[in-house]
Amino acid sequence: MGARVSIGDFAVMTSLSRKALRHYHDIGILEPAHIDSHTGYRFYDTSQVDHAHIIRRFRSLGMSIPDIKALLSTDDAAARTAIITTHLEQMEAQLQQTRDTVGALRELLAPVGTPAQVEVQRKPALTVWSIGATIDVSEIDDWFGESLSTLRGAVATAGGAPLEAVPGGLYDRALFLESRGEATLFVPAPESAHPPQGVRAEVLPAAEFAVLTHPGGHEGIDRSYAALGRYVNEHLISHQGPIREHYIGATPCAPTTFTATEICWPIFSTTAPPE
Repeated sequence: MGARVSIGDFAVMTSLSRKALRHYHDIGILEPAHIDSHTGYRFYDTSQVDHAHIIRRFRSLGMSIPDIKALLSTDDAAARTAIITTHLEQMEAQLQQTRDTVGALRELLAPVGTPAQVEVQRKPALTVWSIGATIDVSEIDDWFGESLSTLRGAVATAGGAPLEAVPGGLYDRALFLESRGEATLFVPAPESAHPPQGVRAEVLPAAEFAVLTHPGGHEGIDRSYAALGRYVNEHLISHQGPIREHYIGATPCAPTTFTATEICWPIFSTTAPPE
């Protein structure tokens, strides 16, 4: 035990305000060493200073109260290390997210130029296995992962090589306009096989698209959409059908990570149909 000090002196020693000290007392992570039964004054022990500094430091680093409670309530070094390591990993992820956001904001300072790599392509009719749903934009990542896993499993069961069947998606304009709409994930159908329950067989009709390949992951794809949409509306005639994407470059170690996304914006035909 050390010396007993008033809450005022303890506040100076720890850089914790009276309000913060009362709050930490109320939630049980820093209780006074003594409370005068007549005056209600709180007194602390100098041995509690390090404890208070730990709380203040980790709170300034964004650690949650439950995690601080767990950290201070255990003498197990491994448990403490696990709590701190987990928080550091969360901070690193937040830091990377901030860096990505800063990079995206800096890109916005430069105007979107017309990309030279936009191509007009006529995609032939394609027989596919697909999974469709009406979803909110906020649900699309979970839906995408589950549907892709189901489709690849179906292809593997049919005797095909899942990673060789490049997946694609169809996205209704309502998803962009109303944040809710139809989405369909598809893969080329294996030959001479019937789709399992929950997967449908259909034929995507031949159509003409303006195509731009977005490199890397999903980060920054809004810029590619903007560039492609600008090109289409300045040089071609936009069709209001669903947007189509193809996902390229998955590997066995990262089956849901792609090296590029081919964005296909539907357009009215620029070539005469065959006689």
